[in-house]
Amino acid sequence: MYYFYYACLLSLWVVRCRLAVMSFNDGGGKITMNAFVVLALFLATLGLIASGRVARCVAALAGASLLMGLGFISFETAIGYVDFNTLGLLMGMMIIVGVLSRTGLFQYVAVKTMKLTQGNGIVTLFAIAGVTAVLSAFLDNVTTVLLISPIVVSVADIMDTDPVPLLMAEVLASNIGGTATLIGDPPNIIIGSYAGFSFVDFLVTLAPAATIILVVVLIFLAYHFRDELEITPDQFARIAGIDEKKTIKDSRLLVKAGLAMGAVLAGFTLHHVLHLEAAVIALLGAALLLLVTPGDGDHIIHNDVEWPTLVFFISLFIVVGALKEAGIITIVASGLAAAVEGHPFLALLAVLWFSGLSCSFVNNVAFTATFVYVIDEMAQALATPAEPLFWALALGACLGGNGSFLGSAANVVVADIARRGGHLISFGGFMKIGMKTTVISLALSSVYLFLRFGL
Repeated sequence: MYYFYYACLLSLWVVRCRLAVMSFNDGGGKITMNAFVVLALFLATLGLIASGRVARCVAALAGASLLMGLGFISFETAIGYVDFNTLGLLMGMMIIVGVLSRTGLFQYVAVKTMKLTQGNGIVTLFAIAGVTAVLSAFLDNVTTVLLISPIVVSVADIMDTDPVPLLMAEVLASNIGGTATLIGDPPNIIIGSYAGFSFVDFLVTLAPAATIILVVVLIFLAYHFRDELEITPDQFARIAGIDEKKTIKDSRLLVKAGLAMGAVLAGFTLHHVLHLEAAVIALLGAALLLLVTPGDGDHIIHNDVEWPTLVFFISLFIVVGALKEAGIITIVASGLAAAVEGHPFLALLAVLWFSGLSCSFVNNVAFTATFVYVIDEMAQALATPAEPLFWALALGACLGGNGSFLGSAANVVVADIARRGGHLISFGGFMKIGMKTTVISLALSSVYLFLRFGL
């Protein structure tokens, strides 16, 4: 019964899209039935991913396989849409972070940070969020919250306090911090690879905005959770009794992994000078680290590389490629361009808010993989540089991920860790805070874009 209901809703949505799309058509060509079928399969794939009924990699793989199997996109064409630079970068960083996590470094940082706050709940919130934001700027935000969240829960249990305020600050800061750099959040990796932006480009353009947004959001969170953040002297005494030095499990491996991470980050900043893609630098650093890491390299690769994530990316690129081959991207771009024709800054705001609000409920990776093509064609239709539009997309896609569970994989990870620790972060509870955070972030981004590109 539920499947029939969903099918009816999907059919109505496709019909509505057809009417809307035809209104955007400037006479350049008829919309084919194939395009509507591809659009329906695309929406069905996103719906299945959002529903959580099956693993997201399975949903994406099913969509990609069905589109190829029905002949909407050939295998050869589909392979051309797979961004191997993105895949290589993710794989290399997963290996390096996986080895680094074995040293206990992240646990040391978490405990040390809480000790430095001297038992002040608000300062602890700022410290945890700040550390998470910095780590998320240089590591994958899912990896960061996976490493930090269990420590936050255990420390909160020791102090007999509710970890939810700290976990919420952590995950929201993770998505904001990931906005600052090329490697911080998957949407940035996709945008950087497609638009040709370097690591330094992201650092110079988005890091200032992310820093300002982080500070304002943390002030909002500190006020919102002011009553839950009170920590008594007895509670702080419990955490003070933990020896953070004992969390370092392998100091020799820490030195090796730290040098590898430092060399890779240096390579990212110089990759235009070195004439090497970011993926090559990350994979080279990972390979060299594996050569000097004791143990079985096969075991490390098997356990630390998130293969379902890579399958998800590959499948998603193919699904989006079919969407572009069907002409849907061109139609959407033409419609948006027509709506903001003659108003370049209005186009910036449209991209920012549309992507931000959409990515609150649609996986931001899927949205970005689709929308990079829209940006390119919008810029051509408006006869305006595409670069500012790509920066607006980066801000919207990354910051919009804070709106709900569906926006970012890190959100679900933190909620699952909290649940395993006996603490509930409901969908509505997360959204109540997340949407306020998203609106604040997008409003500040609008001002930033105006100051940087709108004058």
